Amino acid sequence: MQPIMMAHRGNSGLAPENTLAAFAAATDTRSQWVELDVHLTADGEVVVMHDATVDRTTDGSGAIADLTLAQINALDAGSWFSPEFEGQRVPTLAEVVDLLGDRLRINVEIKSAADPASAAKVVAVLREGGVLQQSMISSFGLEAVLEVRRHWADPVLALITGNAADLQTTIENGLQYFNIEHHAVDAELLERTHEAGVLANVWTIDDPQLWRHFARLGADIMTTNQPHLMPV
Repeated sequence: MQPIMMAHRGNSGLAPENTLAAFAAATDTRSQWVELDVHLTADGEVVVMHDATVDRTTDGSGAIADLTLAQINALDAGSWFSPEFEGQRVPTLAEVVDLLGDRLRINVEIKSAADPASAAKVVAVLREGGVLQQSMISSFGLEAVLEVRRHWADPVLALITGNAADLQTTIENGLQYFNIEHHAVDAELLERTHEAGVLANVWTIDDPQLWRHFARLGADIMTTNQPHLMPV
């Protein structure tokens, strides 16, 4: 069985990562999920960006936590990737939900794991957009993942890690997904994951040969920056 495909930061191979252009491009692939990253602005809005600062992927500078949504909206988040994407903005999570609707499921990675307000805000946005029950919330920080349970009665949660030993943490905390970096994955780990009733999301696979390898091993989901290039 072919694994389910998750587009990493949208189709970030063809469009600037974590922009509406990248998420729209993901809808033209066989992806069933998109992964995205969120931070809170200074005025408490949930915006979609990987880094804690805007420096790498916009024409601005500074920490997201120190900038208002209005300040972030004024930035160009596309020109760094290609001139054709000039004018792409940093989207809010609500804007991505509005764009995708029920076409693709959303895996929201909470980056500001030390801020418990992030979990509540993310759940609220997904609920208001009508996609909460089909979404996943994930983080490298276990505390952020567990905080989600205070705001979502029946959550779909994942711990993100590069450490195979964290499977035990996943099992002990009743998480449905184990989002594991591919260098830590082998057949024995996937077998133990499945025996525990947990699904494995292997990241990030951009090589078709590696894709086939982990598909043969039994990965349930695979995350890629290049969903348009991965084998069908």
